[in-house]
Amino acid sequence: MTENKPISKVSFISIFITFFKLGLTAFGGPAMIPYIRAEVVDRKKWMAEEDFSAGTALAQIVPGATAMQVAAWAGLCTRGLTGSFFAYLGFALPAFTMICALSAAYIYFDNISVIESMFGGLKAVVTALIAHAAINFSVQYLSRISAKIMAFVVGCWLAFQGNPIIILVIMCVASIFIFPDIKGCPPKKQSNVTTSLKGPLMLVVILLTALTVLYITGNTYFTLVFTMIKVDLFAFGGGYVSLPIMLHEVVHNHQWMSQSVFMDGIALGQITPGPVVMTAAFIGYILSGITGATIATISIFAPSFIIINLVAPFYDRLRSSALLQRALFGSLITLVGLMAAMSGQFLLTIKPQLSDIFVLITAFILLRRGVNIVLVVPGCAVLSLIFGMLL
Repeated sequence: MTENKPISKVSFISIFITFFKLGLTAFGGPAMIPYIRAEVVDRKKWMAEEDFSAGTALAQIVPGATAMQVAAWAGLCTRGLTGSFFAYLGFALPAFTMICALSAAYIYFDNISVIESMFGGLKAVVTALIAHAAINFSVQYLSRISAKIMAFVVGCWLAFQGNPIIILVIMCVASIFIFPDIKGCPPKKQSNVTTSLKGPLMLVVILLTALTVLYITGNTYFTLVFTMIKVDLFAFGGGYVSLPIMLHEVVHNHQWMSQSVFMDGIALGQITPGPVVMTAAFIGYILSGITGATIATISIFAPSFIIINLVAPFYDRLRSSALLQRALFGSLITLVGLMAAMSGQFLLTIKPQLSDIFVLITAFILLRRGVNIVLVVPGCAVLSLIFGMLL
């Protein structure tokens, strides 16, 4: 493989600034993909349409937050591995900065009743959001009786605090045999993108070396790093699938925080731009301030960043693999079951008081009617504040 020769020489600063601006308004996860396309294909003409389409397809079959992966791909096509890094960094930095600031405020205002009331309402919004997403995914992926049964089994597994990674692996393997009719996607016209494997492989070595050193030296951050890497590696289907895995690891396995506090972290992630997996920054901040937030964020994004660059030369072969497509379908079925069980667990966390129930029902109805999440989350937060001041 030879290093990618971009359509035009673009500075790394330009790539960073472009994706930083996109990151400032990156609400809705995959909903940002058309905006990225409009910027890099139509307006700046950094890459060809067929290359962008190839990257979008690849981002959906590798782990990680989909919009982040598309940003990395756009940077890769423009200026290789380094361009990919600057695009990734620029796109994630606004969300990281805001999450850290809000996490600090969350700790400082912890005992103020009005703020507690607002977060009570936000927990209701998060529950409505997860339930809404679970319904959308179920409509899309549970058309078969066998898929419905599998999703039900997964939901029961998580309801009894089973390890979501174990059931994810089981269902992916089972899907290879249960859905023999699923075929690989027909090959697309080959992209102009070629990239060297040397850089991504070097990053793999660096990541494994860092993990080994942390383990051998007994560093307190090893568990945090390893946990976030594990969450990211199994996040097939986008950022939402990471939440049940993160919930299990952070709340049930390591007991770093209560489920209620974890929900607050998701809520903060929803009122800021960026992928939902940026909740990792909140977790890291609660555990060890800005250092913990930085380490957790790097750990949750590094594996998927490496993977998107590592498999770039093989995207067409991956898309055409029937076995991979069946396993991917199994992961998406698992996602539905995990999210349904998670919304049920979150529902039990909601206080049985009129204000929170009203916010829950309002948020769910608005989301089902297609109201933008950017309006629903802050709107319901304000509603909760009003309830907190009046009641």
